[in-house]
Amino acid sequence: MTESPSGQGAPEHDSEAALLTEPPTPPATPSAPPAPSTPSVPGQPTRDDVETDSVEDLTDGEVAENATATDADTDSDSATDETSAPGHRPDAPRNPLRRAAQRVVDEILDPSIGFTLALVYLGLAMFLTWKLLFHPTSSVMAGNPYDQFYFEWQLTAVEHALTHLQNPLFTHAMNAPDGMNLAANPQIIGPAAVLTPITALFGAPVSFALLTTFNLAATATTWRWFLRRHVVRTETAAFVGGLFMGFSPSMMSHSLAHPNLAGQWLVPLIVGAALRLREPEPRLRNGIVLGVLIAAQVFVGEELLLLAAMGFTLFLVAYVLMRPRQAWAEAAVFLRGAGVAIVTAGALLAYPLSFQFFGPMSFKGIPFDVAYYSADLKSYAVYPNQELWGDPAKLDPLAPGGTEQAALVGWALLLVVALLAIWLIRNAAVRALLIAALVLVTLSVGPTPVFDHTSIKWWPLGPTGVWTHMQNLPLFSSSLPVRSALAVSWIIGVLLALGLDKAVLHRQQVLRGVVFGGVVASLVPLVPRVFDTSPRLPIPHYFTSGAWKECVSPGHNTIVGVPLSDGGDRTNQTWSTAADTAFNIPQGPVMAPNSPTDKQVAWAKNNVLWTAQWLAYIYQNGGGATPVVNSTIQNRVRLDLGTWQANCVVAADGTQNLAAIKNFLDQAIAPGKLEGDVIVWKEPVG
Repeated sequence: MTESPSGQGAPEHDSEAALLTEPPTPPATPSAPPAPSTPSVPGQPTRDDVETDSVEDLTDGEVAENATATDADTDSDSATDETSAPGHRPDAPRNPLRRAAQRVVDEILDPSIGFTLALVYLGLAMFLTWKLLFHPTSSVMAGNPYDQFYFEWQLTAVEHALTHLQNPLFTHAMNAPDGMNLAANPQIIGPAAVLTPITALFGAPVSFALLTTFNLAATATTWRWFLRRHVVRTETAAFVGGLFMGFSPSMMSHSLAHPNLAGQWLVPLIVGAALRLREPEPRLRNGIVLGVLIAAQVFVGEELLLLAAMGFTLFLVAYVLMRPRQAWAEAAVFLRGAGVAIVTAGALLAYPLSFQFFGPMSFKGIPFDVAYYSADLKSYAVYPNQELWGDPAKLDPLAPGGTEQAALVGWALLLVVALLAIWLIRNAAVRALLIAALVLVTLSVGPTPVFDHTSIKWWPLGPTGVWTHMQNLPLFSSSLPVRSALAVSWIIGVLLALGLDKAVLHRQQVLRGVVFGGVVASLVPLVPRVFDTSPRLPIPHYFTSGAWKECVSPGHNTIVGVPLSDGGDRTNQTWSTAADTAFNIPQGPVMAPNSPTDKQVAWAKNNVLWTAQWLAYIYQNGGGATPVVNSTIQNRVRLDLGTWQANCVVAADGTQNLAAIKNFLDQAIAPGKLEGDVIVWKEPVG
């Protein structure tokens, strides 16, 4: 990975970066070396036909600098077009599968720089996750074990559905007897489907550890590809940009068991495919590719798709307003390709989305306090606790939670990015990126903007944020404001790459050194820490051995565990996961409608039934106030078990207040039977 202002030429695909980079200009003086001609983006008029950053827009130094722009970096990795890509051969197989196989072989025999850097990202990801990656069955992420248990359960539920030819969008395995609309809840159905063989053979903890590591490495890799393909002309700039976006504070915080938000690796591919819609040919293929990527992202992380659409739309609108003639010239081609993409995505998503919004157990709204899950404006200048300058022992009070630190990027990075933006301000794309970032920051502060916990009164929007006027709109009604900071992080990464790219190509070594030093100094405080883990509680042998099957029968496939699963305790979930979600559990961390007639969302509804209320009370407080068990209570417990479609109640050794629980259930159901490391209360037959 070397660059020099006096290199030997740029790869042909650099022309596609024209939207985000200044195109090479003729030399300002006869003494300057002639600039090689660079093809324009397909479908884009030449410099004489449209408004571009012309010679008049540049300083003399920038003109001379741009004259050497194409001399920087001879590498042409997987981002290049087909005729210049590494491994391309005139006799390459026409079959796409055979061509892909040939490409893999070529990469192994003669690795490209893109492949090599992907391995670097993978090595860093493995270093950060090694405690979990090498001990997946005995450890959990210390920062957020609850969500890890949820997504491990979901990995297993999808695997069970696919291997039993069931619908993976819905399951009765949680929130029995009503079930759960998986498509409407936070979901990773796509990765879970791909990981089904691993989950079936080695278990969900292994799949979860692999997915966590993959998300980090793959996100960095695809962002590097996007930057190199569409944005910058130097490998160093693309590598650093990918490094930041793959291991940024937003990625690190959401890697704490939020794989649906850490799986950002399709986002740069989607944005890249959207940019290619400007090409007149092959219009049909470009539209289909974008449509397929959009559909895939729905099953990787649906909220990320909304954020990507918001960010790209804001950028596009701002750019169009600044370059109307160029936009008009490309509008017809772009819109036709977009139409193909919409039709493709619509066809692929028609059933899943209709199931999500109108299927069984569908709902509307979000059950969390959007004001709480909003970014404090000051938090953008604060360092998160998962990074070098953050305090690993405590969470900064400005952060809504350990997994919601996307806005915390630190004051040093903000300062450097601001200076780079000023340096690049003549680039229309940079101005459009800044406008998009400002709008996204405004959205991220939520309905009641605050600075250091104090209501903001010094900006023109007043005490009520923009989110207040948007929170009831479709999609926004089920999103959290603080998540908008994810898209801000992407824009920061692009601006970093653009600034570094310009510095690498600059003829003045002092300026290059200043820019590199500033970028490094701003990123060092954000060096991520290794994810910490804690020991995983063992699963009772009763569930791992299959002995639980004595508790289920046709029409009664639920096992009631004590404590019952709710928004905090996930004990029952781990038991269900260990048994391949083959039995159902009541309650759980589920988003569901309030009632069959009220679609407003409720989260983790618990203790609705009388028996659940008393089991929760005894578990928390002991049996001091437990009512005397008589026939009325026995009938009520029997009725509740029937509602759950359950034959048994199970509690593990070591359960809190187990003696009081046993005393109550011995009288309410039947004397409990010790089955190894659990006690089972089974309803008498007849």
